[in-house]
Amino acid sequence: MNDEQRFQRLAGVITLASLLPALGAGVCLGAAANFNIAFMGNPGALITIGASGANLFRWGMVLDVFGYYLLLAPLALFLWNALKRTSPLLVTLYTLCGLGYILAGALGAIMLAAVEPPLIVQYAQATAASRETLQIVFNSFLNAVYLGLWNPLEALLAGIWWVGIGALMKRERRALGIVTMLLGLGALLDAVGNIIGQEAIFVIGVSWLVLFFFVWVAWCGIELLRRPLVSAGVGG
Repeated sequence: MNDEQRFQRLAGVITLASLLPALGAGVCLGAAANFNIAFMGNPGALITIGASGANLFRWGMVLDVFGYYLLLAPLALFLWNALKRTSPLLVTLYTLCGLGYILAGALGAIMLAAVEPPLIVQYAQATAASRETLQIVFNSFLNAVYLGLWNPLEALLAGIWWVGIGALMKRERRALGIVTMLLGLGALLDAVGNIIGQEAIFVIGVSWLVLFFFVWVAWCGIELLRRPLVSAGVGG
């Protein structure tokens, strides 16, 4: 087994492993909000979830760093290496966008994990006058990440990566390439909806992402483990 084959297997294992923290992040964040969907429309209200909720929020964001971002880096590098033989410049451009998505997303999540939980704890113990200031700080930081670093920047980079990589993957893995492009389309709708201020487009994009993300990650991980030999395409 050569280096490419070993790296492919490693990437497959890590990609499948990313599903656990990604699912864990959703469970922790949902539990922090008592699985109340009202928080989705008003995330600033998360400051009221108390100390126990703050701890769950922190763990949700830490797991988010790994599940949705850092553990996808080996997959991004493997796809770059496998596809560069036919389209070196395009796949490098798309992969840079993918690594940008991973970096921007992970930075946003770890910043929220560090900053927001202490504000939530302070809010539970603060006077009414202090709570107003804490709410302003909480909302400002939340908006900087959610409406700046994560969206549209992260979503736009992810969309370009997935649509571009998916188009190249279609040559050897048609079905997987199409699913990858559909995932990217969801990310682009997410970004565009936020940029133009159309909530309906944003909601469609987010729903699309949730629908295809776990399918795509699981499919990619299984493909990498099922096909140990790297060919001129994706995974042999």
